[in-house]
Amino acid sequence: MSTTEETNAIDEKKTEETSFEPNFKAFVKNYLSSIIFTIGFSVFIIGTIGLYYTKVAQANLLPDNIDLAPYTTIDRIVQDIPIDINVMRPFPWSENKETLSQKAVFLSQEYLDSFNDSFLCYLKKNATPDSGTFANATLFFSNVYENVIAKNFLVLNQFFFYLSYLPEFVIMLFYGMFGIIIWFILWFITTCFSIVYHVIHIPELFRTSDSNDETIWESKEDIHFLRIMKLLLFFFLWIPLGLFSTFVSPFFLSLYTMFAPLFAKYEIKQQGSQTHGIKDFIKDTFAYKKMFFFILATLSLVSNGIKYLGQNSLIGIAIAVLFAYIMGLYSNEIPEPGVNGFSFKIRQNMKQAAIMVNNDNPQLVKVCKPIPINDEKVRELESKGAFRPLSKPKNVGGDGDGDGDNNEMTEQETPIEMGPFNETIFVGGRKRPNKKYNIRLV
Repeated sequence: MSTTEETNAIDEKKTEETSFEPNFKAFVKNYLSSIIFTIGFSVFIIGTIGLYYTKVAQANLLPDNIDLAPYTTIDRIVQDIPIDINVMRPFPWSENKETLSQKAVFLSQEYLDSFNDSFLCYLKKNATPDSGTFANATLFFSNVYENVIAKNFLVLNQFFFYLSYLPEFVIMLFYGMFGIIIWFILWFITTCFSIVYHVIHIPELFRTSDSNDETIWESKEDIHFLRIMKLLLFFFLWIPLGLFSTFVSPFFLSLYTMFAPLFAKYEIKQQGSQTHGIKDFIKDTFAYKKMFFFILATLSLVSNGIKYLGQNSLIGIAIAVLFAYIMGLYSNEIPEPGVNGFSFKIRQNMKQAAIMVNNDNPQLVKVCKPIPINDEKVRELESKGAFRPLSKPKNVGGDGDGDGDNNEMTEQETPIEMGPFNETIFVGGRKRPNKKYNIRLV
């Protein structure tokens, strides 16, 4: 009896194994879905955006220092260094000196000046003591939001700079898979920054106009909290509004932080002054990393073939892959040196562009209209330096068309030739040597 049952069980198992029916419809549907969404969108679009972040971080474009422009009038002068993009290795084991790449130089000054059109400058422009009863709110939120955004930029600069040590295809895979998680982490970090800076800047809600000049705010040392009208506004209006802003604004500020690097522009050496942006970067990624695309497509083909067509399909898949290899689909066409800006040798060690400040004769710029505050240190600084004009806006870092107020220069703001630098060098929000101006404008 038991022998018969065992025989029947073996027969049923063999029947199950031999009764597998290929599902061609599901195979085509899922394979095309993986090509379009998983590989095309997630890896080659979202992943390329992550790769672009690493290039922007190497160029050190994001204004991550609250002591420099656009938050103050001290110009943020970025050292221009060539960034390797569209890296092409003849073979996976090729050395860096045998590898070709295009050398991109990011337009740091134009990017910085384009914040002239941002909502940060709008807040600063309206944060004047003569702008009405609620002038303190504009002053308060201007201080809070610019500090949060500067810290967010510092986080992005550091994270994506260290991520750039990885090969480009690994960065694309990593960000394509975990980009949304990274944004949620940034959202949480932004919320933490928001709580801290909403508390730190409460004194701004009690600041009033200077006793000698009602068009400017009093100095920080003159602020005191025993002001009846300010107290009433604080308890009945600013506390509820501040709590709402503390936990709602991080969502939008984190989005702003993530989108801001995508407006950076760059020029490719040996190609003249033609500017390129994120769209060109994504298009070039499809063009110069097609072998990577076909490798991912092949892995998806094998995976979906086994799942929906059975293991017998591997023979047909192997033949198809062999024909594709013979046709050259699994090889990158290596460009000629000197053509389309390609040249040999990529950087051996990653380097982030430095920020230079002339301590003796500082270069100044009014990216945003400064908040008028009685501050002797600011006046002393501006008397030592010279203002440069803003670059022509190219809709890069800002978020709209400005009214042009901050593009005007006075007679005292004539740019001058800079002398030899006695400089402080900032890298990724840090600086060397440890010498700091305490010259916040707000």
